[in-house]
Amino acid sequence: MRKIAIMIIVVVTFGGVVSGVWLLQNQSPSSPEAIPSLINGSKRVINPDEHSYTDIDFAQKMIVHDQQGIQMADIATRNAANEEVRILAMRISEGLSRDTDQYASWLKEWDEKYFNLSDFPEMDGHDMYPTFSGMASYEQMSVLATASGNEAAKLFLQMAIVHHEGAAEMANSVAFESLQFGQMVDLKASTLRRQAEEIQTMKQLQANIE
Repeated sequence: MRKIAIMIIVVVTFGGVVSGVWLLQNQSPSSPEAIPSLINGSKRVINPDEHSYTDIDFAQKMIVHDQQGIQMADIATRNAANEEVRILAMRISEGLSRDTDQYASWLKEWDEKYFNLSDFPEMDGHDMYPTFSGMASYEQMSVLATASGNEAAKLFLQMAIVHHEGAAEMANSVAFESLQFGQMVDLKASTLRRQAEEIQTMKQLQANIE
């Protein structure tokens, strides 16, 4: 009887994580009701003071994406030997943390739910890790977490460049061309500018670390 109960708990838990991953990566969030969709019978009304389902979807996905970037940067801050890399990693972590807090604040204000990266662990050999553009795998993150010295610095730079480029790919994708909420559009633009500069700095640092 005890064995059956344990199996039921495992199945329910695993099913919950699977559902969470599917919802986060595949299902559109609820669309606010009071946003008109047509003007003169053809053109979509854009009100930057309101938000659409696309704004919600973008915020939900960027929270998870940014949280992995924060993890990468925090590991490098602790373990990298190169001081310039540690300083940059700290700056990246702070920037992504601000972005994540803002996205979460908007979603709470809109009464919309979201998932954290920690909601998707690897379970019993089944990798339920999110696979948004540029995100490292669970195994890659584990390797980075155990690295130290110049190895940690080089791994971080390699992974963080791909991570930043993936964020830009997501932000500029067709799926998010219709972002409406003005403050979110501004945040996306400023984040892309900041991360483009960080990518250049990281590439320069790569050339200086043996």
